[in-house]
Amino acid sequence: MTVRNWRVGAVALLAAGLLVGCADNKQAGDEPADAATATAGQQISLGVGVDPAYSPFYLASQEGLFTKAGLDVKVMQYQEGTGGLDAILAKQGQVAANTESSLLNRATRGDIKALAVFSQSPSFIKLVARKGIGDVTQIKKYGVVKGTVNEFATNKVLSAKGIAKDDVTFVNASPAEMPALLERGDVDGYIMWEPWPSRGVAGGGKILLTSGDIGYTYNLVLDVDGAWYESNKDAAKKIVDVLAEACDTITSDPQAAGTATEQAIKVPAAEAVTLLDGVQCKVRDFTDEDVANYGEIAKFQQENKIVDKAVDVDSVLVRGVA
Repeated sequence: MTVRNWRVGAVALLAAGLLVGCADNKQAGDEPADAATATAGQQISLGVGVDPAYSPFYLASQEGLFTKAGLDVKVMQYQEGTGGLDAILAKQGQVAANTESSLLNRATRGDIKALAVFSQSPSFIKLVARKGIGDVTQIKKYGVVKGTVNEFATNKVLSAKGIAKDDVTFVNASPAEMPALLERGDVDGYIMWEPWPSRGVAGGGKILLTSGDIGYTYNLVLDVDGAWYESNKDAAKKIVDVLAEACDTITSDPQAAGTATEQAIKVPAAEAVTLLDGVQCKVRDFTDEDVANYGEIAKFQQENKIVDKAVDVDSVLVRGVA
């Protein structure tokens, strides 16, 4: 197994149109210094990623649903989904949304709790290969985003196909860099959340499988700073309820997700709706099956030295909020 690090300049990120920002042009890092102890009446920083799966947050912000619930919430956008979690760890944010894999990784570093699942799909994460490759066994260089669900999903691909890690090379890069690396042949493939697989296809690539094909249905979860939650349970419950309302709207009117996504991150509405096909936007409590699946991810992270010690899944999940 070989690991390479790759970074292209800011031009590539600008071209992707997905630099970090938020609805009111507030930049990540501008939150109040005492963010972890913010109480009722103070602004709540809620970190999300920049892909259509976060459309319920875009919708809730744009439609004023947080304000209607009596909350002052600033939705912050981060290039990588772990950004909101890192803000919590740095005491610069209180709430974040991300994959269960990212949660389990960052929960080993500080007091982070998960309150609910709000999205799941066996098809939103896809493996795309460069032009000329038609089978997974031909992929020798995988694009990897360290510490994200992409890393776990890549391992699932290798395990499912009986490919040894020592037989492939891992190229570290950001999500926005992957399509260009694929088109140039710097990576042979990557398994990623949308819109990055579709961006790879636009550059000549081909979808070989979805995460469901290798036995993985991803979850997006709502997380909070543990100390903040203990002092702000009512506010946290209102955020969960607002998210549920936004998901109900999106389920009944998928175009609402497209419109909100286009306004938030400039992905065309029609494309966003297509990318979200098969994604279930529904707020729900954690199940025993979730605990078992998350335990598998936590074990993978420890065995592959992504974390020093696997997190205790039960200690991270707060049941009964959703």
